[in-house]
Amino acid sequence: MKAFWKIFGAVALACMVSCGEDPIEPDVPDVPDTPSGPVEKEEDPITNIENSYDGKTVSYRGATITVRFDASVSWTASLELKDEPEGEWAAVNANTVAGEAKKKASVRVAFEKNSSAQERTAELWITAEGYDPVCVATLVQAASGAGADAEINKALNTYMHEILTEDYLFADAYNAQEIDLTVPFTEFLNRHLLSLGDVNIADGGYYRATQSNSGDRFIYTNLTEVYYPGSSSANASTRAMQTGGLGFGPFISTALAENSSQMGIAPAYVRRGSPAEAAGLRRGDIIYAVNGTPLTTSNYRNYMTGLYQNPSGSYVFTFLRFEPNAGGGYALNSYDSATATASSHVYDPVLHASVMSDPDNAAVKIGYLVYESFDLGSQDILEETIADFAEAGITDLILDLRFNAGGAVAQSRWLSGCIAGDANGSKTFTKVVYNDGRTENWTFDYGYNNDTDPLGKPKSLGLDRLFVICSYNTASAAELVINSLRGIDFPVKLIGCRTEGKNVGMTVSETTYNGRRFQFSPVTFWVRNAKDFGDYPDGIAPDEYVNNDNTLTTDDADNVFPYSFSDWGNMDYNIALQWAYCDITGKPRWTHTPGTRSAMTLAPDSFQPMTVGTGMSGNLIYEFNNKQ
Repeated sequence: MKAFWKIFGAVALACMVSCGEDPIEPDVPDVPDTPSGPVEKEEDPITNIENSYDGKTVSYRGATITVRFDASVSWTASLELKDEPEGEWAAVNANTVAGEAKKKASVRVAFEKNSSAQERTAELWITAEGYDPVCVATLVQAASGAGADAEINKALNTYMHEILTEDYLFADAYNAQEIDLTVPFTEFLNRHLLSLGDVNIADGGYYRATQSNSGDRFIYTNLTEVYYPGSSSANASTRAMQTGGLGFGPFISTALAENSSQMGIAPAYVRRGSPAEAAGLRRGDIIYAVNGTPLTTSNYRNYMTGLYQNPSGSYVFTFLRFEPNAGGGYALNSYDSATATASSHVYDPVLHASVMSDPDNAAVKIGYLVYESFDLGSQDILEETIADFAEAGITDLILDLRFNAGGAVAQSRWLSGCIAGDANGSKTFTKVVYNDGRTENWTFDYGYNNDTDPLGKPKSLGLDRLFVICSYNTASAAELVINSLRGIDFPVKLIGCRTEGKNVGMTVSETTYNGRRFQFSPVTFWVRNAKDFGDYPDGIAPDEYVNNDNTLTTDDADNVFPYSFSDWGNMDYNIALQWAYCDITGKPRWTHTPGTRSAMTLAPDSFQPMTVGTGMSGNLIYEFNNKQ
């Protein structure tokens, strides 16, 4: 069965979690002995057990899995290791070793890598208060060894090879080389695609001068092991998806001037409806201690990575926040009471939405939308936001795509159609061109067909221009908005820095192997606008640079862009927003220089953004084929 799903960007990044160990896990206590002696009760206190690994094996590489159940009384969890009782190869997460009566209680079990050639089994037992223990899950971890590696390597490499042979955008060059199906599957793509040199340069590129691996080649085509919380697959759907963790975006780090060894990390954003937002944390807050542990030069990178990914457990954050003071400037105030507990929550790619006004001109109403991903599962959220803008009667729109790596082509088309308006509905949004020359023409009103674009006619906002805030994170479906509107001569002004440069897309499919799920995203097509232009592999240059993306920090209007040390609406710190606002209202720009921030106890030369893997950045998914 084939379900069509066109996506231009990161593959459901917010709605999937890589299978693997969490980078930040509390210490795990010794597992208590399994109690004995039956206790008769009228009702079973542990019901509705959900084990996503029932009938499957846990990866031999290690993973953290979750078992859920309803508990009518307090309970404790223990783990019995059947095959290696003396070993410490699996344990119950310390934060889930006990709990109170509640629905959807959960226990997380962390497995270390199995380096043996034998499967091993662990039993998860729950002891309800006053009841006999119950085994709620039998968990089997796959064996390792050369035989197991060879089997999975051959299976996955063959799977990728068969698709690349037919559909890869540069199939001729790929097929002209000798293919080795015995290499580790994690190395297969780099081995056979990077070797093509610049023939397939559109499938990736070279890291920029500002990145630690500057000059190295990378590719977009990728194979990723994935898990979808609350769902068995990533089929295209307009239903809201669940995600886990705390809801932080990537972090930027800074040394604190009072102590050169003490570090702070500030999130690029805090998602709406997330545990971090509920705890009162905001974009730009400078976290300098977690659970009472100060961040230092020796540990801060672990927190940058771990808090951005999907950690479990509860965290108490001590942080600094710039806030207006009586003198008209900003004071750096400290807070130590923000407690956030990681949990499942609805993924919301709308990081910020508001309507700004001009106090000197009541007719001016400016919509400001910060959008993280063109996610089909969040279509209802986007439609509500656009409806709010329409009801407010916005006269201009500032679309902030600085952290948008792409997503569904259908949603990119829908939002672009809202901006282009009814008068441009029948015009070409984009052309999709395959390796055999086949071309599909998408319009702003309805896309290509209902199978590939089910979103229907967009809601016109009645705009006659667009302001876009962009950065090196802006890719694929986000760049498609810009290029497509310019293809019909719709005025678009870019403010920020050069975009990623992703003018190709993917046909994505899924496969499973021994209970593990993999998603393969090979580059399979080009995109062109109505003028047949799509030549931006080095990115789209902004009309005005806020940060020129070189290695210097002294020649930028904002040397931490696209990050910030304040929230979205603060135009003293959000320089790109300020420039767009002033261009719209005709007001003079004002200055808030890096030097001013330096005086506020920060060392700007030490600003370092976290490294975000390029493999998923800018994937353009056109078709989603379910293959088991």
